[in-house]
Amino acid sequence: MIVSNFKKNIKRYLISSIVICLIFSKPAISLDYRHYEKWIENFFIDNFGNNFNSKFIKNIINKSKLKKNDFYKIDKIINRIHDKDFINPENYFDINKLLIRSQKAIKLSEYFEAELNTIETKFEIPKSIILSIWAVESDFGNAELPFSSLKAIVFHIYKEKRKKYFMDELKSILVIIANKKIDTDKILGSSYGAMGQPQFMPSNYLKYGVDYDNDGKVDLWDSEVDILASIANFLSSFGWEKNLKWGTEVTKTEEFPCYLEGPDIKKSLMDWKSYGIIPVDKNSFKNLPYSTKTSLLMPKGEYGPKFLVTKNFYVLKKYNFSDFYALYVSTLANLIEGKKLFKGKWIKTTKLNYKKILELQHSLTKKGLDVGELDGLIGFKTRRSIGKNQEELKQKITCYPK
Repeated sequence: MIVSNFKKNIKRYLISSIVICLIFSKPAISLDYRHYEKWIENFFIDNFGNNFNSKFIKNIINKSKLKKNDFYKIDKIINRIHDKDFINPENYFDINKLLIRSQKAIKLSEYFEAELNTIETKFEIPKSIILSIWAVESDFGNAELPFSSLKAIVFHIYKEKRKKYFMDELKSILVIIANKKIDTDKILGSSYGAMGQPQFMPSNYLKYGVDYDNDGKVDLWDSEVDILASIANFLSSFGWEKNLKWGTEVTKTEEFPCYLEGPDIKKSLMDWKSYGIIPVDKNSFKNLPYSTKTSLLMPKGEYGPKFLVTKNFYVLKKYNFSDFYALYVSTLANLIEGKKLFKGKWIKTTKLNYKKILELQHSLTKKGLDVGELDGLIGFKTRRSIGKNQEELKQKITCYPK
């Protein structure tokens, strides 16, 4: 029994978990610091020696090297990144933190009222959404940016994880440095190389960064207006629709199976109503035509709140692909606008981590069910497969491990 006895049977799948790791992971590069230092020199000369002059390359090599302590620190952070609270929403949706952040955002919205009003008008993104992303990404600029983005990106290439992706990001950050768009020592970011307060990867900095204060550079570290305008430009570029809410909390009848959630199943508000799916706040979709297409979102299956979401919710997922991230941003934006927190509660279930979920995904895949990527995260495809498997086993359909 994969789902209902998930907790009891976890040891049974330990061997298959080890096999998965052997199949889906590459041999690890030695984390010998001396090897890393030599590798950096050869890497830049071999890959970029013909693109830049020797003085520039020499400077980049020096700027790309992590100190020994930071070398092991960043590796430790990356290795545990999958076990963030994105997996366990009852931890991620900290009500007290949400309320504190909403109050901070309201104060900042008053302080930057004129700037936010003009940015909202120009990019047609609600200021509550802009402020919410700023809060989540860097706590309004108060969060530590622990690494040079250049060093972090180079380290990921060294680790050979998503190598093409990080090579493309390295090319972008070299363009930024070569064109003197920002000082090299100032390019601080996360362990994945996301830069500044809005956490833009270098390619997004080049595509969506906005010099809103017209000082000749896009400053995502110290210029609040550049930060706010860049967030707005990012969402606008991905098709945010003006005057369309992100979604609303709903109630659902038990007869309607949870495995019919997901962005690829779109229905009109009238159709959802005929299935017994009703907004908790009857005025939440006021003034929207009943033909408006929405999707059902159940981020913890039957063990958590349920929502109908519009295309704008999936625009938020362009910023971060996690359902929980987009829902957190949306919820915080609601609080900033003076609305109430969703009423549904997260019911505690077996605590999950990356390895347990990967094991479950592998087991479901062997049964011919589509879990999407074997990524150790419970996305909508994995939730749907859990629900369908439960139905086949004649268990209670919850679309989430108990």
